[in-house]
Amino acid sequence: MAAVPAGPDARSVRFAEAGAPWWPVLIGPVLAVGGLVLDRLAPGGATPWAWVVIGAVLLAPIALIVRVRRRLLKVRVTDTELVQGEETVPLARIVGVRPPDGSGRFGIKPFGDHPSVLRHLGAVVVTMDDGTRRAAWARDAEGLHATLSAVLAAREPSS
Repeated sequence: MAAVPAGPDARSVRFAEAGAPWWPVLIGPVLAVGGLVLDRLAPGGATPWAWVVIGAVLLAPIALIVRVRRRLLKVRVTDTELVQGEETVPLARIVGVRPPDGSGRFGIKPFGDHPSVLRHLGAVVVTMDDGTRRAAWARDAEGLHATLSAVLAAREPSS
């Protein structure tokens, strides 16, 4: 399970995954510093502005990709809702959950307005209150299943 965010509602977060880590943003600056150091060691002097430009050119698109992935691939389960990317579903609408067995990857509409469950994510099939089945997804599909199962088990039976 990923780090649980801090804040006023941190107690209610039961499961959370960020869509992507931030460390890839450092690739451009680290490459630029390394290139500058090697350039300084070479005869003929260094061209520091070229390395600054190279670092910035690599930093900008990688930062954009990381930001978009963090928004579109985030997963969070609180006491009241399931957040999958940009889609939020009230947990009251979920009435059943199946263990991740690979069957939810194809043929079932996933949450988050994605056309299918991405390759690096595991799928957990959930049954909604209207009888439809949807695929919830996470890197840690077993953890997501355990969390959703615990929420369903803790819910009082409706009469």
